[in-house]
Amino acid sequence: MQTIKRGDYIIVLLVLLVAGSIVGLKWFNNHNEHYQQGDLKARITINGQEYKTVTLTREEQVIDIKTGFGHNTLKVFDYGIQMTYSDAPLRIALEMGFISKPRQQIICIPARLMVEVFNPGSSGGDDELDAII
Repeated sequence: MQTIKRGDYIIVLLVLLVAGSIVGLKWFNNHNEHYQQGDLKARITINGQEYKTVTLTREEQVIDIKTGFGHNTLKVFDYGIQMTYSDAPLRIALEMGFISKPRQQIICIPARLMVEVFNPGSSGGDDELDAII
């Protein structure tokens, strides 16, 4: 049976510190974005193609989406958006709830539908590289 040596503890500690600092920086950058209510928009895509872009306003707006992949209903209200109906076998997208901050998403895989909130006036747009695999 091998024992863990002092150098092993140091390597594990360094890996945890690097991982923690990366997560902390991403969290800080995501929560430090400034925007006014009413500035945000939601991009709705179906099967990778843009279906519609809506401005997130206080007024209520219902978006009914019927495609060959399924039937979904989205509701815009209180400067956010929420999926209120899905005919998918497992209604996981309904449990994703109300989204109202940049980079939040609702995804319905059977309907091939994705809703993503973004800030069109943001200086660090969607063209940024998140990761390389």
